[in-house]
Amino acid sequence: MDFDPDAIPNFIKSTPIPEVLFSVYESGPFKTCTVCGEVLTDGRLYEIQKVFRGKEAVFEMAVCHKCGENVSKEFSEQSMENIKNFLLANFKPTLEPLHCHFCGFPRGLISSFTIVGACKENSLILPSVIMCEKCGERLQEKLSRKTREVQGDFIHDNFPGVPADLDLSPNLSGLFT
Repeated sequence: MDFDPDAIPNFIKSTPIPEVLFSVYESGPFKTCTVCGEVLTDGRLYEIQKVFRGKEAVFEMAVCHKCGENVSKEFSEQSMENIKNFLLANFKPTLEPLHCHFCGFPRGLISSFTIVGACKENSLILPSVIMCEKCGERLQEKLSRKTREVQGDFIHDNFPGVPADLDLSPNLSGLFT
């Protein structure tokens, strides 16, 4: 399920990356891919993902399209099909990330959620996506053991300081690949 950046419709208007997707550690926009270290402002597509517990970001990453694609290639075919079916059956698009895009629960009332943005250079090219913890758990249940292990290895290999018991559900790695 490769993503073709040239297939993005011209009617989608890019907007500046919102501050909620800025890096806490870099005190501003992400500058490099968290995985490979390549510069993100050179025209490549990338995904920003942040996990919040309350108002605090407990995890953040910016992953270039190439690295995201490499991880998703390791997902089982069944998991990729289950992700696609979950998105088709549950995703409720809106322009503003004010609620979970899967169950509709208001963001202000969600104690734990993930926000994802698809970006190019310094712009958000699609509206941000919010997934509450409960919907993330529903999605994770649909993934094979192999895919969950790939996700766990990805976190372990690229974020060695993340405590092993920190639940990062929902993990949307590969959402835009």
